[in-house]
Amino acid sequence: MSEPQDNPLIRLPLPRLFWRYTLPTVASMLVTGIYVTIDGMFVGHLLGAQGLAGMMLAYPVGALVYAVGALIGMGSAALVSINLGQGNEAKARRLLGNAFSLCLLSALVLGTLGTIFSHDILRWLGAEGEVLDSANQYLFWYYALCIFPIISMSFTTLLRNDGRPGFVTWVLIGGGLLNTLLDYLLMMVFPLGLAGAAIATMLSQAVTGGLCLAHFFGPRTKLRINLTQMALTLDNCLNIARVGLPSLLMNLYLSIVLTLHNTALLWVGTPLHVAAYGVVSYTEAFFYLIFEGIALGTQPILSFNAGAGRHDRVREARRLALSAALLVAGLGLIVLYSHPEWMLYVFAGDNAELRPVATQAMGLYFWGLPFEGMILVGASFFQATNRPREASILTGSKLLLIALVIYSFAWLFGVKGVWVSLACVSSGLWLWMWRRFRIVDRALG
Repeated sequence: MSEPQDNPLIRLPLPRLFWRYTLPTVASMLVTGIYVTIDGMFVGHLLGAQGLAGMMLAYPVGALVYAVGALIGMGSAALVSINLGQGNEAKARRLLGNAFSLCLLSALVLGTLGTIFSHDILRWLGAEGEVLDSANQYLFWYYALCIFPIISMSFTTLLRNDGRPGFVTWVLIGGGLLNTLLDYLLMMVFPLGLAGAAIATMLSQAVTGGLCLAHFFGPRTKLRINLTQMALTLDNCLNIARVGLPSLLMNLYLSIVLTLHNTALLWVGTPLHVAAYGVVSYTEAFFYLIFEGIALGTQPILSFNAGAGRHDRVREARRLALSAALLVAGLGLIVLYSHPEWMLYVFAGDNAELRPVATQAMGLYFWGLPFEGMILVGASFFQATNRPREASILTGSKLLLIALVIYSFAWLFGVKGVWVSLACVSSGLWLWMWRRFRIVDRALG
């Protein structure tokens, strides 16, 4: 056992801790978003609406690898921090080693299945012709090199929990710059199309994941990985999966929501509406990454203090995170509703055909942005404090409800119904989450 009371996570003032962890984590998440955003900018400008539609159909399926990395990373990180808060360093080390082994095993399974069935999956989603061919190139390489994003997702989270959020930020900035260079080389110098975009992203993830993983094989950490720690135990695997499940659902939620919007828009709209949703989803991703950065930055503070029994600090950290998410959402709404054309130009250039469709889509879609931010922070709070049941209910219900609502609204109201469905679901779930906060606070005293 080691003594947790001198740890900065329990000793320093909460506002100082919040900004120390949250600002670099938000920066990290935004840089991580560059991997996909820069791909979208290159694809939109070089391959046009067809290329953007192909990427939008393939990415949600490929994003399963990020979801698995998030499950392993967040599940193990929360448990590692809680055990360190309790003073149980040996247990924390075993959990970390098992997380690495789970990364390797999951990459083997997903890489094999994904490369074999990528074409069939895209056909089942309704892709055909040129869109199918380009989307399959993108998806095949996502799965062929999936070990890299799984390692990157898992060990950026774990390294942040090991007290180095600033280093993670600089690593991810370097990866974002590398991704830009590789996109240029593999899409303009060597015109590989969507395959080039996917390979560029995966190679950049290899660099960021490798640098973060190297920390845990070096002398600068008490959580150094060795072969003994890597030996999988059923108890550790089940606990990582139990606590990490909400992160899997949150990331699958993004993929499933993208897929549901794409298929619903193809049903009641046209490929032009799918391309417009590409602009909407890239814009939403920018804010979602900020919300996720706030949630992930607060997680080590929440988990360590929950493990140490400092529930007053847990509640205060949650309040700070929710306030920050609301502030970001409010500023975002001001920009999006006053100048929606800015986002269109960033991702699709001066496209006169796409402009009216994308502008209408953003006006109907983004009123639910504050609810999205608070739900993401709330789910992370439940998860970080070892309440995966509440977190899983919140994220799982969102998946079920959006699937029901989006097709019902599409049938009743057409394309406009598709645009407003997510905001309607999020506003209802926010009410349930707030009631659970009150119940948890009464239980903590």
